[in-house]
Amino acid sequence: MSTPAEALVNIRSKKVPTLYEADERKYVGPHRWQIQWWAKSVRRIMERRAYTRWLEAACEEIQVNGLEHLDGIEGPCVFIANHTSHLDTLLVHDVMPRAIRRRLYFGAAQDRWFVKGKKKLELKPWYQSLVLGNFPILRGGGARALSYAHWLLRKRQHVFLFPEGTRATGDELGEFKMGAALLALENDVPVVPLYLCGLRAIRPKGSREAVRGSAGVEILAPVRFSPGSDPASATALLQSRLNAVHRAAVGNLSVPDAA
Repeated sequence: MSTPAEALVNIRSKKVPTLYEADERKYVGPHRWQIQWWAKSVRRIMERRAYTRWLEAACEEIQVNGLEHLDGIEGPCVFIANHTSHLDTLLVHDVMPRAIRRRLYFGAAQDRWFVKGKKKLELKPWYQSLVLGNFPILRGGGARALSYAHWLLRKRQHVFLFPEGTRATGDELGEFKMGAALLALENDVPVVPLYLCGLRAIRPKGSREAVRGSAGVEILAPVRFSPGSDPASATALLQSRLNAVHRAAVGNLSVPDAA
């Protein structure tokens, strides 16, 4: 019987070409020191500069439902959410309880956020790892792309992924990739789905400016898969859970994204 990681290689029929495959020397990371106590201390000190001030400037109001679903979380888990804006991780970071936030690390595209030679401070790979708590994901990299995320879970840290892989621009959620399910199955940890709304209107894909508005987060109950579950079926279940919330949201004129 193949492992979940091997299943990913067998199931995926094609690889998404990336610059990473052309020249690995252009990229940096991951940085395992980011889970050390001193790195976590720096992140907490830098929270307002890196996260809070931007969210306060963009959001007039933030509505959060389902926080009770986080009460029983003690060990590591995988968090997932729909992806609509560059502000998504800021919103997730803001609504998480401190105990979860200090162990939460965000998967970020390596060919965008972990590139050598960037002049802007926020784009430097060490800043991504230290201040923002990001780690690189190789797009189209198969099982190899998940190796650091596996390591984080083994170190009892939390991992956050956008299973769509990129920011959505339409009214439907994109097809989920199997990374979250594979991580959950191989490490026997739950997956906590989050549904984000409002941020696409505040800062849509392709925009460099944010327009103030309201945002919301719906935290769903953790999903734990039985050992030996099929990764594709597990992924389909996660997508159906978030799709159900998404359909309800776009049909409700009171939610921010329906405007």
